[in-house]
Amino acid sequence: MQALTPVHGWIFQLGGVLYDGTAWRRWLLQLLSKRGLHTHYHLFFRHWDLEYVPKVQNGTLSFQAAIEKMLAHAGMSTGHIHEITAALRSKRKSLTTEERPLPGVVELLKSLQAAGQPLALWAVENCDVEAIDEKVSRLGLAPYFDFVARAEHAGYGHVPDRLLASTLSALKIAREQVAFVGHTPEYLRLARMIGLQTIGVGSGTSELTDRYLESVVELKHLLPTKTRRAG
Repeated sequence: MQALTPVHGWIFQLGGVLYDGTAWRRWLLQLLSKRGLHTHYHLFFRHWDLEYVPKVQNGTLSFQAAIEKMLAHAGMSTGHIHEITAALRSKRKSLTTEERPLPGVVELLKSLQAAGQPLALWAVENCDVEAIDEKVSRLGLAPYFDFVARAEHAGYGHVPDRLLASTLSALKIAREQVAFVGHTPEYLRLARMIGLQTIGVGSGTSELTDRYLESVVELKHLLPTKTRRAG
């Protein structure tokens, strides 16, 4: 793969990139199957990512309301929706204790940090049940980042100016030198709109990005040789 140049700083999305973040999704799909709704994972949650995540982000809908609307759109009865959302709330809380960084993530971040590349972290899907700082610390990722923020109230067709300004100030570099590594289609699109290089991780992102990776650890193949060796 061709090296990304000149990238001197990185903004990572948390869920779907540095840790799995899909356990609740897979559990929900299994529960829906037991209730008679049989659908494909990527088809079902692509609709969630494109239609509902931006509304959760910008405050138009709560996570609870968004899930209810999506289930209603899928044809679930009101009784089943209430049962499923209550079970989901409980399951998501219990799943937090099982979350870990994806394999190779810590080594990648150590390599970037050792090479002097500043790192920022955005939690772009406002669906977590704990504060972002608490989650990042619990995952053991806090030491690697110069800036951490929950990207709230986005999804109005732009990345909030305040969020971008704060991030670039912490990284101490111009936006043209920053790459956004993400999983959520809406945020990859917005990152490209504001002039960031974009690297999509996971299925359904290739058409929105400058580069596409199956896993974030493949990022090491896009880095200059001296950066790779720094780890």
